[in-house]
Amino acid sequence: MHKYITLAAFLLVAAPIAAQTSPPPVDHSKMQGMNHDAMAKPGASTPAMDHSKMQTMDHGKMEGMDHSKMGGMGEMMKNTSANPYAEVGMAMHHKMMVVGADASETWIRQMIEHHRGAIAMSKIAVTQAADKEVSSMAQKVVTMQQKEVASLQSWLKRNGKKAQ
Repeated sequence: MHKYITLAAFLLVAAPIAAQTSPPPVDHSKMQGMNHDAMAKPGASTPAMDHSKMQTMDHGKMEGMDHSKMGGMGEMMKNTSANPYAEVGMAMHHKMMVVGADASETWIRQMIEHHRGAIAMSKIAVTQAADKEVSSMAQKVVTMQQKEVASLQSWLKRNGKKAQ
């Protein structure tokens, strides 16, 4: 019993002291593979990353991910009678991960996928919405978004970019 009381007393004294000590400084300049000259100094601006060489991620090829075990996420990603848009919505979000050579091209490409997603969702609403006004609005969205996609594709072509 005496051992436990001594240990408890030691921990009561040692724990606050240990919490106040800092780890020894580390000399990061000797770390291999780090280009320290290219790293920004405090207060300096960092150079922009060149994302044009990055490939988009194909989530369809990810193996071993069982989204149905993600705490309700699996159900949100499946179509239901109340939400027949879940699958096209998820597909749209995956396709929107595209990155262009610069901010302008990335915006154009992401907006194309965004509008295509709106078209796909609206086509479902045209056929499945019980409310005729909603069905009519959805048909108008299809028409407007198709024009937007054509306009965005036109920008790509005018700027020498590959169509999407």
